Amino acid sequence: MALWTRLFGGHSEPTATTTKQAHRPVFARVGPGNAVATPRRYDRLADEGYRQNVIAYRAINLVAKAVASIPLSLQRGDDQISEHPLLSLLSRPNPRLKGENFLYNLAGYYLIAGNAYALKVGPDTGAPKELWLMRPDTMQVIEGKDGLPAGFEQQVAGKKQRFEAASVLHLKSFNPLSDWYGMAPLEAAAMAVDAHNDGSRWNLALIQNGGTPSGVLYQEDADAPLTDTQFRKLKEQIETQYTGAINAGRPLLLEGGLKWAEMGMSPKDMDWASAKNMTAREIALAFGVPPQMMGVPDAQTYANYAEARQSLWEDTVIPLATDMAQELTNWLVPDFEQGNGGGEPLKLALDLDDLPALAHKRAERFNRIAGASFLSDDEKRTALGFGKKT
Repeated sequence: MALWTRLFGGHSEPTATTTKQAHRPVFARVGPGNAVATPRRYDRLADEGYRQNVIAYRAINLVAKAVASIPLSLQRGDDQISEHPLLSLLSRPNPRLKGENFLYNLAGYYLIAGNAYALKVGPDTGAPKELWLMRPDTMQVIEGKDGLPAGFEQQVAGKKQRFEAASVLHLKSFNPLSDWYGMAPLEAAAMAVDAHNDGSRWNLALIQNGGTPSGVLYQEDADAPLTDTQFRKLKEQIETQYTGAINAGRPLLLEGGLKWAEMGMSPKDMDWASAKNMTAREIALAFGVPPQMMGVPDAQTYANYAEARQSLWEDTVIPLATDMAQELTNWLVPDFEQGNGGGEPLKLALDLDDLPALAHKRAERFNRIAGASFLSDDEKRTALGFGKKT
């Protein structure tokens, strides 16, 4: 079944069953303490939109790996901290994953499902000792009062377990139709994914049938119709001698007044290549990836590959990584700040200084500031982040 039909066919959003007076917004309610089911099927998104579609697969991995490659720094005010238990936790969240893979998987879940979940494990009070990712299709939000989650419920192999809201990080994208769950980019690209997948299947079937469109054998002005024996023999002959890639181009020899008439359209008639490239561009755009970085022909939106790469980082990768850093800060820092005494709070920030994708832009900024005659040397050093001369 097509991804669009699986996601949207016959589906209706839950409607509000209760209302509240002014002063607070009204949220779609299912009932106090009940788990709200995920509105879209994650397994369908992962199967047809990731496992079976090379464009979506490449786009998701390109963005997720780029996000995970950005180093995270820990800052207190203007000071950068090089050693801290929080940094140690993020560098090795659990025995199965190192820090970069943890962030890569977290971003991958987010891009496929529009939702990503992580659980912190440790003592009841104090800093957590481990961080674990949880598959989006196993998680449900437990509705609390005033539109805030009261917790989360995970169901795996028929077993359910509930977690406090503070122990779970729920990273979600904007969804105009749900108060509780994000919207996956694959939902917006569902029709394009279907068209691209069906085009690949059609092309494969065409190759397996000798590169010949479907047609019909018919008799014109024949004295007698084919007998059952003649029909079976002709069918077997066509299947064994004229179908499949190995038989491509073999001429069809017709006897007994039989004629061949095409019933399908050729790839040229369908403009198949152009249509498939168009759907590939739509899928790439849904993930914020310039199509020319996906190898899509005739998709030269930018003057060169370097400009397209820079656009990917500035418009997609860095904003997503910034959101993730802020969410991790809000989720983890309070556990490490107990007893801080009201000083400057800790925060996780992106270390963008050594990213190769931004090297050209950094060089332009350096030259622009270095050539500013109206700035003193100390002002130039400060603007470039070096500090004044001692």
